[in-house]
Amino acid sequence: MEKVKKIFVYLLLIFFALTLLAHFTNMFVAIAFIGVVIFLATRLNLPKFGLWLFIVALVMRCIVVLLIDSPIISDYSVMYDMASDISAGNLFAAADSHYMLVWGYQMGYTLFMALIMTVSHGALLIKLVNCVFTALIVLLIYLITREITNQKIARIVGILYMLFPFPLFLNTILSNQHISSFMFLLAVYLLISKKTETMNAFLKFFLIGLCLAFGNIIRPEAIVFLGAIFLYFVFTTKKAEIKSTIKKFLTLLITYLCITTFTSIVLSSTGISPSGLDNTSPLWKFTVGFNPENRGEYSEPVAQKFFSVSEEEQKNMLYDYTIGSLDTIPSLLLHKAQHFWLDGDMNYSLDYLNGKTISILGIDIPFDNIRSILDNINQYYIYMIFIFSLVAVFIKRKNMDNTQFLFAMILLVYAVVYLLIEITPKYAYTPQIFLFLMSSYTIYYFMNHKFTLIEKKQSILSDEKEAKEKRTPKKKSAAKKTK
Repeated sequence: MEKVKKIFVYLLLIFFALTLLAHFTNMFVAIAFIGVVIFLATRLNLPKFGLWLFIVALVMRCIVVLLIDSPIISDYSVMYDMASDISAGNLFAAADSHYMLVWGYQMGYTLFMALIMTVSHGALLIKLVNCVFTALIVLLIYLITREITNQKIARIVGILYMLFPFPLFLNTILSNQHISSFMFLLAVYLLISKKTETMNAFLKFFLIGLCLAFGNIIRPEAIVFLGAIFLYFVFTTKKAEIKSTIKKFLTLLITYLCITTFTSIVLSSTGISPSGLDNTSPLWKFTVGFNPENRGEYSEPVAQKFFSVSEEEQKNMLYDYTIGSLDTIPSLLLHKAQHFWLDGDMNYSLDYLNGKTISILGIDIPFDNIRSILDNINQYYIYMIFIFSLVAVFIKRKNMDNTQFLFAMILLVYAVVYLLIEITPKYAYTPQIFLFLMSSYTIYYFMNHKFTLIEKKQSILSDEKEAKEKRTPKKKSAAKKTK
C-alpha cells in the first residue's frame, strides 16, 4: 500500500515538473519578487492576526468591487438575467431557457443570486456578499496553514494569498467559484483540523458532506474532493481503523448524495428548473477539452457544430478528437496543463479598461501601464506557488504527512480532470488555493533550515570563543614560568 501511495505522489511530482518546463526562465524572478512579500510579512506580528487578516482582506475586496465595474458577460450574463427575472416573481424563467435546460447545474447559483436580489436589485450586493466569502477563504488558508506549520508561516501565506491579484480582482465578476471554493475549503478544514478531532464523528462527517453538497449545488466540482478524500482514506487508514473510516466516509457520501439529489428533484418537480441540477449534455465538456481548434478551450465553431447535430454525431465528434487523433493528444495535454496551471487570466475583470485612462490623485495614467504591472505580478505569483508546491512534494516525497497527502490528492485529481475537459486559466481558482497550502510546506522548510543553519553557526562560534578563552590563560601562565 505504501508503494502505491508513493506512486500517486510521484505522479503529481512528474506532472508539476512537465507543466513547469516551458516557463523555467521566469522561475528566479518569481521567487525574488515573492521573497520581498515574504520578508515584509514576517515583520507583522499583530494580536488576533486572523481577525485583522479577514478585515483587511474584506476591505481590499470591497474597494476593488466599488472601483472596478466589470461588465456582466458570457454565462454570467445569462445567469444574472435569469436571477433578475426570478427575483421579480417569475419563478419559472428557467423553463423557457435552452441554456438552463442543458446546464441545469447552473441553477443553484442563479437562485442564490435571485435571493440576494430580493434584498437589493442589481449586481453590487451580490459582489459584496461574494467578497465576504473570499475574505473567509483568506482566513481559512491562514487557519489551515497555522495548523500544519506555525504562526509565522501562516501569516506569510495568508498575506500572500490576500494580495494575489487574480482572486482579488475576480471579485468584480459574478462567478460561482467564490462560494463553492469556500465551502470546499471549509470541508477540508473540518476534515483535517485538530479542533474537530474531539467532535462527534457522525456530526463531523455530516457537516463535511453538507459543505461539499452546498458547494456542489453552487458549482459542480465536489467530485474532485470526494475522489481525493476517498484516496486519502484508502492510503492513510490503519487496519484497526478501517471499519470506523468506512462509516465516516459513508456518512459524508450519503449526506452529500441526499442533499444534492433532493435539491435537484425539488427543482425539477416544481418546474423551477426542468433539468434539476443535471447536465443534459455530458459529452460537451470532453469534446471541448479535446478539440484541436482551440486546444481544449471554448470554441464557438465547435459549439455551433456540436449542438446542431444528433447525439450519435456528437459521439463521433468526440471519437475523432480522441481515438481518431491519438498522435496529437500528448502535445495537446501538455499544452492544456501548462496553460491551465501557469497562465494568468484577469481578462474578465480588467479587459473593459484596456486603452482607457484613469485618474489617481489628479494624475492621468494609461490603464494599460497599470494592467501590465498587475499581469506581471499575477504571473509571478502563479510561478511562485507552482514552484513552491513542486518543491514541497519533492522534499516530502518519502515521508509526506497525511494532511499534505490530502492536498496532493486534491491537486492530482484536479490535474487529471482538467486534462480531460474544457479548460481556461480562470478555472484554476480553486486548485490555486491548495497550491498555496502546499507551498506553505516549502516556506516552512526553508525558513526552518535557515534558522537551523544560523543556530549551528552561532553554536560553532560560541564553542570556538569558549575554547579560545580557555587557551588564553594557559599561555600567560606559561610565559610567567619562563621568566
